[in-house]
Amino acid sequence: MIGFIQLGDVAIGVAFRVGEKSADKLAELRSRFDRESLRTAGEAWARWTVLAERGAAERERGVQNARSAVDAAVEKLAHSSIVERVVDAQLDRVFGILEKDPERIRGLVRGQRDSIVGEAVGRVRAGAAAGDSAVDRLTLRMRRGEAP
Repeated sequence: MIGFIQLGDVAIGVAFRVGEKSADKLAELRSRFDRESLRTAGEAWARWTVLAERGAAERERGVQNARSAVDAAVEKLAHSSIVERVVDAQLDRVFGILEKDPERIRGLVRGQRDSIVGEAVGRVRAGAAAGDSAVDRLTLRMRRGEAP
């Protein structure tokens, strides 16, 4: 018969054995879980990527559709009879003002002419200054006896 002390040893042995088996089972489950989670994470990432690409394509398609719709609306509006009448009325008004007071357009033309002439003179001056610098450098080299 097993003695009382031996029963205690058996209980301790069983506890250790259960602990070892539990650790083995936990390690096996953890390993399997890690493999499955890696596979699952990879699948989730692939799905995520596919959804992101689809979303980007749909967004771009939406932007293109919106641009086309706006362009079509603007084109239709620009060639509508209402807009043509408004533009014609405004042009008649502007031409009437210019007929009554032609000095307005003359001032505008003079201002444009002065601006264009001023710009041309500025370019000529800049070119002349650059030419003067080049001539000064050349004459300085010639005085020193350097080859040009």
